[in-house]
Amino acid sequence: MSGHVDIDPEDTITVLVATDIHLGFNYSKKKGGNSDDSFITFEEILKYGKDNEVDFILLGGDLFHDTKPSQTTLLKCVELLRKYCLGTRECKLEFLSDSELVFRHCAQKHVNYEDPNLNISMPIFTIHGNHDDPNFGAVGSMDILSATGFVNYFGKWTDLNRVVVPPIILKKHNTHVALYGLSYINDQRLSRLYRDEKVELLRTKDIEPFNIFVLHQNRVKHGDYAYVPESKLHKWLHLVIWGHEHECRISPEFNVEGGYHISQPGSSIATSLCEGESKPKHVGLLKINKKQFKMKSLKLKSVRPYIFDNMILSSHDIKIGDCVSVADSVSQYVDRYIENELIPKVAEQFTGYPDQPHQPLIRLRILYEDDNEQFDTLSLAQKYCDEVANPMEMIIFRKMKKEEKVKFAINGELDDLDDISELFHGDLEQDWTSTVPGGIKKYFDKEENRDKLTVLTVTALNEALSRFVDRGDIDAFRNIVRDQMKRTIEYVKAQDVKTPQEINEEIKNFRDKRLSEEQEEQNNAIKALNNPLQKNAPKRTQQMRLSDLTNSDDDDNEDLTLISKSKGRGRGTSRGGRGSRGSRARGKADNPRGAQLKKRNSEQCIVIDDSD
Repeated sequence: MSGHVDIDPEDTITVLVATDIHLGFNYSKKKGGNSDDSFITFEEILKYGKDNEVDFILLGGDLFHDTKPSQTTLLKCVELLRKYCLGTRECKLEFLSDSELVFRHCAQKHVNYEDPNLNISMPIFTIHGNHDDPNFGAVGSMDILSATGFVNYFGKWTDLNRVVVPPIILKKHNTHVALYGLSYINDQRLSRLYRDEKVELLRTKDIEPFNIFVLHQNRVKHGDYAYVPESKLHKWLHLVIWGHEHECRISPEFNVEGGYHISQPGSSIATSLCEGESKPKHVGLLKINKKQFKMKSLKLKSVRPYIFDNMILSSHDIKIGDCVSVADSVSQYVDRYIENELIPKVAEQFTGYPDQPHQPLIRLRILYEDDNEQFDTLSLAQKYCDEVANPMEMIIFRKMKKEEKVKFAINGELDDLDDISELFHGDLEQDWTSTVPGGIKKYFDKEENRDKLTVLTVTALNEALSRFVDRGDIDAFRNIVRDQMKRTIEYVKAQDVKTPQEINEEIKNFRDKRLSEEQEEQNNAIKALNNPLQKNAPKRTQQMRLSDLTNSDDDDNEDLTLISKSKGRGRGTSRGGRGSRGSRARGKADNPRGAQLKKRNSEQCIVIDDSD
């Protein structure tokens, strides 16, 4: 808090701030083991909140690691919330907003600590992130958690043409806080909305609160528009809590152009082996008194130790033996380096926290110039399999480029990871989600590869890839294949074809038609991923025979689609969508061999304009 003035503690609102907890993330499952890292750290966060008697906890998205968390994950989460959020301590916050408006998407349309059936002593307010995104119009894990009454879920938005965010107004004596939340939206789409000035945060007229905006988006630039520029946020904000970025930058940074501070708490556990994840993890203890605030950094002591290092082979004196190859000499040197340099650093990260995991994560990035310097890492993985949590991914090779050699010769040291990633060929840890789809499209755009995809299109394939990476949807590829098969079969059945050659030709024609209508194909793919076919795909492809395509009765029912609009009270209106259950039809195909083809209608939830 700035200045030297008397602060009345009765006017101070205390908030514990955290993001990207990723409950259910299990790093050791690749070795067949179990890991409770995320739950141990989440409990530590809740303990911090209880010990500091915070007025509420604010989470910035990705509470869960998977879009569809396991029942065990949900159970453990509810148990922890019940243990720490219920109690007899009085919540001194007054809720001044229209709960029907700010919680319009929730089953329980009121703040949980005002529920007469619950004794909430430590409220939690949360948005959702890309990992626990429920998809447009659908019910997700956060909706279920909200229905229990243990969290206040806000910031869910389903209108892709305009975003209007009403605030949650909280009061404690003479201090007012306006809490704005915007759950995850596709970065390119949200960037476009900001450029078109179609993101509106509704402001109060009668009071001047301390304005907090919590969002879950790319902060680092990924492509021209695949991020939200800091300068585009509303300039009357006081503090921005930025989720999604995992590097801990908890101390508020002043944005000169915007006039507000930005705090990036980062993830509470490491979910990837990049350098930013190896920095110490913290949560923030935020204290607000009228228009003044301060953020205290609280180190997380339960986090698994993580050591990251870069090794530039040219800067090490590696002696090559007479009877030993270059690769073997490098392997022996690296082994000694891990044993003597990296392993001892692990002890420095042990905090004495009772449940802190003991097997560390270690990542050594080896920068080489000669391909002969690469070696098989399997023997080292076997050696350290009982000491390290990630033995198979402990070492990664990157070939140095000329630009990097020059920079190293001038500076004598490596720049940070962002600079390194620009100098190396596709550092997958940084930007692979934006480069891989482009590579796939480039590959299949070549004439010699064009016919390698007939039923599937590149647009649909990339949309499934994006859904798998951004949201952890393990069913994305299965759902897109089912939908594309269904659409192709329906198209071919409507054509006057009789021979296999004619059928193959029509399949290619249908593919080319979809390729020429890329935007419509993308919209159809998104719709299929949001509303997957409910029935299982045929178990045997031989069920789909020529007679299934030529002699079936076309008796599909038309899909039913509903659009629901709800008007919010106050200055703005909000648009939400509730889907119909849809209609289902079964068609039977009579053919000489008696094969049957079951036709499925996908369930439609909401009509959206998904154009960028």
